[in-house]
Amino acid sequence: MELFAFYLKTTLFLIVTLMLAPFYFFILFVFFKWRHRVGPKLVQLYSKLCLVIFRVAIDRENSQIYEQREKGMLIISNHASFLDIFVLSASFGSVFVSKEEVKYYPIFGQIAWLMGVIFFDRTASHERLRVLNTITGKCSDRILVVFPQGTTSRITERLPFNRGIFKVTELNPDISLLPVTLHYKEDAEIAWHKPQSLNENAMRVCAQKRIHVKVIIHAPVTIEHYREKTASQICKRVEETVLEPLQKEY
Repeated sequence: MELFAFYLKTTLFLIVTLMLAPFYFFILFVFFKWRHRVGPKLVQLYSKLCLVIFRVAIDRENSQIYEQREKGMLIISNHASFLDIFVLSASFGSVFVSKEEVKYYPIFGQIAWLMGVIFFDRTASHERLRVLNTITGKCSDRILVVFPQGTTSRITERLPFNRGIFKVTELNPDISLLPVTLHYKEDAEIAWHKPQSLNENAMRVCAQKRIHVKVIIHAPVTIEHYREKTASQICKRVEETVLEPLQKEY
């Protein structure tokens, strides 16, 4: 039964992806000048379809905080599953900061590049300043997402946040950070952790009859909160805010 669910859901996923990809390429090329505005909306629709395929139900808490936002922000979230991309994209119409390898994935990488995903090489130390400057410049008119843990993990692992990304507050004090917690009820079954392969994790995700996730939106962290504070102190504050709800039962 689990194998059947895996093949059914992955087949539907591939069909939707392959059907929409040519259309998305066409739209992004035709509206190339406005692709950074159009792209996130297209991916938001795609993400909603993927959530239906994988039967993911989203329960948003404190949505009014996001609805009252000013234009542009940097979302800081924990990272549990490949589903996080779909959940956050569907919820916020966001663009992601991603590892360089994703740029070369067939179809996904090209669309991601066209819509303005920020890629970085984790092995190159000189990349950090470039990425920070890019994020700083693009936060003013877009909604960007960063996973400061750097990789997926289970709730019980509580991986610490990498403080490097928080240096954007030193480059541009006007940036608003929006802490977001992703709390999966089925975390023990669907969280992607070592030594699982993507295929093994996908099978466990597909085996779930229903997946429930709380998207908990916290109060923004602005200059009033990090004035005269270091990047490490800001990192600690946001990390505690994001991870604290994970200590409670869903």
